[in-house]
Amino acid sequence: MTKSETSQKTKSTNHKVKNISVVKFGGTSVKNIGRIQHVAEIIAERSKIGPVLVVVSAMGDTTDYLVKLASHCSNHPEPRELDQLLSVGEQISITLVTMTLHAMGVKARSLTAHQIGIFTETVHSKARIVDIEIDRLVKAIEANNIVVVAGFQGVTQDGDITTLGRGGSDTTAVALAAACGASVCDIYTDVDGIYNADPNVISGARLLPRVSYAEVVEMARLGAQVIHPRAVELARNYNVKLRVRNTFKPDHEGTVIDGGEDMEIVRTVSGVAIDKDQARVAILDIPDQPGVAGKIMQALADKHIVIDMIMQAFHPTSGLSSITFTVHQSDVKDTIATLSELKDKLGASEVLSDPDIAKVSIIGAGLAGQPGIAAIVFSTLGEAGINMKMISTSEMKLTVVVAKGDAEKAAKLIHKAFELDT
Repeated sequence: MTKSETSQKTKSTNHKVKNISVVKFGGTSVKNIGRIQHVAEIIAERSKIGPVLVVVSAMGDTTDYLVKLASHCSNHPEPRELDQLLSVGEQISITLVTMTLHAMGVKARSLTAHQIGIFTETVHSKARIVDIEIDRLVKAIEANNIVVVAGFQGVTQDGDITTLGRGGSDTTAVALAAACGASVCDIYTDVDGIYNADPNVISGARLLPRVSYAEVVEMARLGAQVIHPRAVELARNYNVKLRVRNTFKPDHEGTVIDGGEDMEIVRTVSGVAIDKDQARVAILDIPDQPGVAGKIMQALADKHIVIDMIMQAFHPTSGLSSITFTVHQSDVKDTIATLSELKDKLGASEVLSDPDIAKVSIIGAGLAGQPGIAAIVFSTLGEAGINMKMISTSEMKLTVVVAKGDAEKAAKLIHKAFELDT
């Protein structure tokens, strides 16, 4: 049995499976039958040294295709039914991988989250894992040296299927690794590991052989696509080491993600990230009174809308203020609808949205206490004529919001300014 994803403490498990390997393969790794056969060969080789717990995503763009199908049936699919549909993608993958292993003469069994008992909150499309029936899982592993599990999905106590949201298969893999007492979880994808920038955007991006949980959480939250921050946070909570590896280069060691202990050098700047899937939303001319901001944030939280950067502007002559924040593009409609419902109650004048934005961020464990960092970023962008719409800082990141069309140019300039390509 595991604890909630939100737990901050780690306890040793009494259900460790000796020598178990936990591996996760993303959608590009199982995109077609040829790739599935390649994945099966990696799994079969791993099984020679001990049991293997495999987590797979849906094939290629299957999830996007299923979402599109749903949109043809309804402009607003009922969340429960949408989760029922989307979970099919992973079920296709696990059965095809298992069939391929059987054809190779290798014993294996596929299991859905429902069959194992991966229990989640009763929240559709963004559910969080609250419990795993570890006894069922251990019995399946003992009876079958290889168990192939559907990622991305869970089940409520009432038996309804849920999905874990973007990057959910990563979260499934780490949760199962923690449940089985595995010390390492390998995340196989189509790149060599984690780079200090997107190599598709910046040609001089360098591979990071080792990076800390904290740095990767920030990178992932700020737009890096390799691994989801929820999975990294879960790995940190349970002390599960992660390795991001290339499915098509199985001998490549990739990037190790751990606590960063004994690292000789703390990098001032570890990387640059871009997130174009963002929008800026503002509610204008609200009373500058205690509790108003709390009402706004609570209304958004009740709709499970995650907000990021927040800026409040004060108008002293009128006693009013305005709040601006960023949300994911997929949450814009719900955000505007929620704020519009509040507008008259709060006496606000208007709700505005700006989809033409992107976040450009620098990440690094050494940012704290370095006043020159912000100066370099702001000067670099200013000299290039790139306007900054919002700014946010923390101990490990500095983020600026720019026009979407300026994002890649800004990232390249910042990457060069901090000599990250050397």
